[in-house]
Amino acid sequence: DRLIVLGVSGEQAEPFWLAVRGNLDRLADAVNWWRILREGPQEKPQFSDDDRDFLRQAFDLLPEEPWTATIWKDWTGKIREATGRKGKALFMPLRTALTGLPSGPELADLLPLMGREGTLARRP
Repeated sequence: DRLIVLGVSGEQAEPFWLAVRGNLDRLADAVNWWRILREGPQEKPQFSDDDRDFLRQAFDLLPEEPWTATIWKDWTGKIREATGRKGKALFMPLRTALTGLPSGPELADLLPLMGREGTLARRP
């Protein structure tokens, strides 16, 4: 009910709460994460040329919907195979492109909430 007051409602309310609750200092912080999911990063992230090229390739590999619960693992596996990147070199540019922040909730939980269209809207 408190999420509804903050503007978070619908069928995504529960999965959203489960995704972000461990990253909140106070309930009002949920509004920021809801905005990021709905609108993307507040400021357009800046990337090196190498990371920008990597991200373009990564977004080209984003699977079509419908997605399953393993979409994050499936997508990053394809990216790893295609680019050879792993660990921070793979995950940090993706996190920054998707959320605009260096840390936060698990992207495996956020990606399904963004959907394919919302994810592609974050393409650099």
